[in-house]
Amino acid sequence: MKTSFYFVLWILIYPILVLFNNDFINNNAFIVALAAVWGLSWLLNRLMPKTLAYERVSQIAPILEDVYTGNVASFKKRLSREANIEIITAIYFVVTTVVIAIAVFKVGINDWVALAIFGFFTFGAISRSAVLIKAKSQLNNNPIPEQCVEIADETYKLDYASYYEARCNVSYEEMLPPKPRFFKAFKIFSTVMAAIASLLGLLYIVLGIIIMVSIAHDIFKSV
Repeated sequence: MKTSFYFVLWILIYPILVLFNNDFINNNAFIVALAAVWGLSWLLNRLMPKTLAYERVSQIAPILEDVYTGNVASFKKRLSREANIEIITAIYFVVTTVVIAIAVFKVGINDWVALAIFGFFTFGAISRSAVLIKAKSQLNNNPIPEQCVEIADETYKLDYASYYEARCNVSYEEMLPPKPRFFKAFKIFSTVMAAIASLLGLLYIVLGIIIMVSIAHDIFKSV
């Protein structure tokens, strides 16, 4: 299941937690929501192993096929799209972490766990976006199939050598495992969740920027 699904679930779970009217849950909503998302991830991996495995293969195979066929244009387009997504994700986490930090240090909200976890997520998002931006720059400067091979190996951490050996003897369609039942419905659901995640992420970024600008204005006004 894509990360966007768990992102949307994590955001939507808070109103559900309020319904419990439990002091422990309300005081530890972040941890409870995180545990619920992790638990669901664990459950889905056991209930839908073939579907999730096919999804991973269907994401990796097109990358390696572009490398195999020397389709630099397609490889570059995919790399650029993923770099842009990671940049937006990094911006979201930076803004959210700053807002949480403001709530902890300025407002006095005791949410150190959320700050630490979001700080970790922010570091990871920035690192991933930096790696993809570097790979994109390398491909722009050297748009040849050999550079695609290097990016597939070093940036995507994929085993192109093994794919090449297997692909020499079969067609691309034969490289893919049988498509699981209801996979099309699964893809539609994933796409919808990704769209919702994008809208929610954009909303959080806008609200976060408004909060930061408002606090900065108050600080400068008081000086």
